[in-house]
Amino acid sequence: MMDEEVPASPRAKTTDDPGGRTIVHNIATKSMLLARSLAESGRFALADLKVSLAHLRPGPLLLGAVTLIGVGYALTGVYSVAPGEAAVVRRFGEIIQPSVEPGLHYRLPWPIDRVDIVDVTSVRREQVGISAPEEEHIHPEPPTKLQTLSGDTNVVDVEVIVQYQVSVPADYITNVEYAPYRIVRDALRASVTRLVTRLPVDALLTSGRQSLQQAIREETQSRLDEYRTGLVIVGVDLQKAFPPANVADAFTAVNTAREEKARLINEARGYANSRLPEARGQAQQVRAEASAYRSRILANASGTARAFDLLWDEYRKNAEAYGEDITRYRMYLESIERIMPRVQVYALDNANGGTFNLRLYGAKNGTTEEASR
Repeated sequence: MMDEEVPASPRAKTTDDPGGRTIVHNIATKSMLLARSLAESGRFALADLKVSLAHLRPGPLLLGAVTLIGVGYALTGVYSVAPGEAAVVRRFGEIIQPSVEPGLHYRLPWPIDRVDIVDVTSVRREQVGISAPEEEHIHPEPPTKLQTLSGDTNVVDVEVIVQYQVSVPADYITNVEYAPYRIVRDALRASVTRLVTRLPVDALLTSGRQSLQQAIREETQSRLDEYRTGLVIVGVDLQKAFPPANVADAFTAVNTAREEKARLINEARGYANSRLPEARGQAQQVRAEASAYRSRILANASGTARAFDLLWDEYRKNAEAYGEDITRYRMYLESIERIMPRVQVYALDNANGGTFNLRLYGAKNGTTEEASR
């Protein structure tokens, strides 16, 4: 049986093919001829240069020209930094001076050292979510609409203006590879999108705006620091947070009702605050009247008690004079008081001319005669 022939790999096939060897040989031959031709041309050119400069001899003119060229080359290393700017010096791509202050300075000439000057005082401004750019909008890309979901899954349009500037020139030069406003804009949009999802729409439209604005600034700065952009956020202004146009009327009605509720609550609190002093005054008056009434009642009771004590003293005296049956005597007197106005009473002295006791009840001495008509 004959062995089955196994096909070779493409590389092996190319290597064993006589046609392939011929092509490689031709390329190598032509390359050698080209190199030899270039060498001959270079040798002839060098010979021509030597012939043209053969008449020149080292002297003051040549030395002065070389010196002038050297001094001019050295002077290219002088540079100045204006106020409000900072310079970053790199040597063969490595930063050797991260922040050079304003003034006149020197660095090694190109291509050894390179100087990049950065404006570190100007405050730049970027708009996010504003459909109509402001007049000071300087870059060609207009702001785009920013819509995000609130914590209760409502769509909210957000408009933010951010101000920023360069704070670390070295980081700005080495890490910001494209327009800085794009980095700031993208970081701001990411921060707004994440933070808005934490708040309900009512908080976004009313009480939560101030805290959200501060949180947006802090998180945007954190993102820029993470990217090592050398940029610092100067301020964030949350211009608007409003619902889309198709539901704006409903949100406006809700906000109006909420404001009306707050107004009524404030009016009620104001009324309560105005009535409280009056109520306190009335309460104080009632307490004063009650205290006076108490004093008056106590005084009357004390007087009544003293009068009773006096009567009690008289009672005891009369009890000693008239006996123990005071009640019966009192009833007798009350009856006499009712009868006496209708009678005439004559009192006569006794025959002996002594004293006459006018006691009408239980008389022990004297004689009493009564005549009635």
